Amino acid sequence: MASKEQLRKVAVYCDSYHLKEDNSLKSSSDVYEQKYKSCENCSHFTKEGKCDIDLVDKVLSSLAMELDLKS
Repeated sequence: MASKEQLRKVAVYCDSYHLKEDNSLKSSSDVYEQKYKSCENCSHFTKEGKCDIDLVDKVLSSLAMELDLKS
């Protein structure tokens, strides 16, 4: 399972990220979380904490490879 920070980084670099349209905000913390791109507020992220198009691991791998090339 990816950390919250990893989920934010994935959302920034993911070409398929799409903000989930949810008109039923539950609390002010939800409003705070909506300000940041994250897999957690992407339309492809399920209630079970998975990407339904299976991109989290692929994007994380690409980011790791990119960091290796820079070093």
